[in-house]
Amino acid sequence: MQMNIPVSGLRRKSALLMMLLATLSLAGCQLPRSGPMLSEMTSANDDKDVVVVPVSPQLARASNVSPIADFPARYRDETQAGFDRLVPGDGINVTVWERDGLGVFGANPAGMSDLGNHEIDRSGAIYLPMIGKFRAAGLTLTELHDAIVARLSKLTIGSDVSVTRADARGQMVTVQGNLTKPGMYPITQTSQRLSSALALAAPVQTNPEQLVITLRRGNEVTSVRLSDIYRNQENDILLRSGDVITAHDAREYLTVLGAAGNQGRVAISKRNYSVLDALGDARGLDDKTADPRSVFLFTPAKAGVEGKPDSVPIVYQFDLTRPEQVALARQFTVREGEAIYISDAPFTQVQKVLSAFRVTMSAGFSATRAIDSDSGSSSGANR
Repeated sequence: MQMNIPVSGLRRKSALLMMLLATLSLAGCQLPRSGPMLSEMTSANDDKDVVVVPVSPQLARASNVSPIADFPARYRDETQAGFDRLVPGDGINVTVWERDGLGVFGANPAGMSDLGNHEIDRSGAIYLPMIGKFRAAGLTLTELHDAIVARLSKLTIGSDVSVTRADARGQMVTVQGNLTKPGMYPITQTSQRLSSALALAAPVQTNPEQLVITLRRGNEVTSVRLSDIYRNQENDILLRSGDVITAHDAREYLTVLGAAGNQGRVAISKRNYSVLDALGDARGLDDKTADPRSVFLFTPAKAGVEGKPDSVPIVYQFDLTRPEQVALARQFTVREGEAIYISDAPFTQVQKVLSAFRVTMSAGFSATRAIDSDSGSSSGANR
């Protein structure tokens, strides 16, 4: 028997068929997401692509051993200050009193001959009238006094000499960077240590833990955090002429990705900056999408040596559904270049499927209603 199916019924079936095909196609495609799920991380561990390590108290304690940098021992062990040694650029004032009355030098009524201020030249020599030119760099004021007296003994039978510093100073250090008063400062008896120069230049101490003091001495450069200078008195080293001191913030970052409240780079704001600190600065986990069992800390792979391949990256896993793991996240220190990734929860994918299915079903029902409406209009016209 031959059945006559109305045209409207065929259209309705066609629309439903298209809706079904769209739903099946949706089920077979990859839904949008931020990265690997917990199961995929486990598979990557099984395939030796990464090493996934559940966090333990031992690992947290090991991560919290923050490297403390001190100045080289040879800097810290110096006990003899060099501020009293003359260098090129130092100004010297020499005054002579002749006791024999020969008048080699023009004296005032008090019998004093002021030879004036003289600066040690680049070669380290100084020139004094009637005395001549001789080397002064490397001498102390006492040694320079003795050298001048020895030369005067060839001109006068007896004389007294006074040797003092003039305003010009050759022993200078440069202090620059994140300071209130950067500039060049002299090394004196009362300001011969690093703390003195920093006190004069006034570092901006909004965060001493992240303020780095870098010292360039000759061709050597070394850095110490300001808090470590406070912590260890031996880091308050004696300065040397020509030292360049730079104060700058330690700008370190890690990356937070996945189901976080705010993805992106996060600034490391203190020495023992933890996983929990980073999550807090990233506005926590997204309550709607995050899987709190799947918070991963990715550490960089170590480069291979002597032709050996790079090491496999180590990934630490935190299960924040467990209170003790939250405590470990607070203790586990993160460092520059590391990354935190938060996986989507499995139910998030189910929600996405259901959401897409509802959209598809809504579109299909709209299409069938439109077909029925068209069919009704056509039937009325035919009548």
